[in-house]
Amino acid sequence: MTREYGRRAFVRAGAAVGLGAVLARLWPAGQTTAAAAEAVDLCAVTGADHYQGARRAIEHLGGMSRFVPKGSTVGLLINHQFRNPGAHVSPDVAQAVATLCWEAGARAVLSLKDARFTYWRREGRGAEAARRMTACSGNYVTVEVPGGQALKTVEIVKEFLAVDALINVSVVKHHEGTNYACILKNAMGALTYGTCQFFHFGHGKGGWYGDVEFLSQCVADLHRLRKPDLAVADATTILTTNGPFGPGRLATPQVVVAGANAVSVDAYCTRFLNLTPTQVAMITRSAALGVGEADLGKVKSRELSI
Repeated sequence: MTREYGRRAFVRAGAAVGLGAVLARLWPAGQTTAAAAEAVDLCAVTGADHYQGARRAIEHLGGMSRFVPKGSTVGLLINHQFRNPGAHVSPDVAQAVATLCWEAGARAVLSLKDARFTYWRREGRGAEAARRMTACSGNYVTVEVPGGQALKTVEIVKEFLAVDALINVSVVKHHEGTNYACILKNAMGALTYGTCQFFHFGHGKGGWYGDVEFLSQCVADLHRLRKPDLAVADATTILTTNGPFGPGRLATPQVVVAGANAVSVDAYCTRFLNLTPTQVAMITRSAALGVGEADLGKVKSRELSI
């Protein structure tokens, strides 16, 4: 070995050691990327960049490939039909989810509910992913709900049941009847108006919110039909009063929450409206049916800021 070669080798080795020390300080326990970290079942990301927040939250679940196998057809049920701020999902969050679906190798990405005309009219990150989606609302079928206690049959978008992967993307907000609405409640967006009316009036007691317990049981029963494979909750700007339509008082937690189970995500997000999971009948009734875990102490979760 020549003296020059030995000196260069020493410099390279020293540089490698130095880089390793830097990475160890930035990512403890040898974690150098989100993908390298141990996957969790729920991740909440706080930050002003909502597009990256959604991406990071899903990355910490193990990445979109955990939920969207390559070559699969994906159905996105996005709460995007309302006009007022805090009443609908941020387009940045929705576009991030759509982008990750394509990046995971999805064959098709379907929008299960019509968006307002202006919702996707924006450029920047995720715009191309949104344009590539296929709208498929209005194709309803009537099906029985297995083991339904209050809800026996529904008229539902056919693709809700037919897609390989179902992703529910909703916004955390106050609700006039149920006090809280997000992932579980958003599943009603796949139903006909007639079926939604049954949720509100099927109890026979009168009034749009004449029996919130009955409405909540219908929501729980609906998830016996099919649960989303991935739930993404937008808690960036939310309605804290006069929901679900608004306008109302707004709060800006600046958080995106993603999880492998709708019940757990809703249970986590009740905090943004100063509620607990036990105060929301949709959550407790869904948990009682075995739809998901409402006890967050039993959920592997992670919180981070960007």
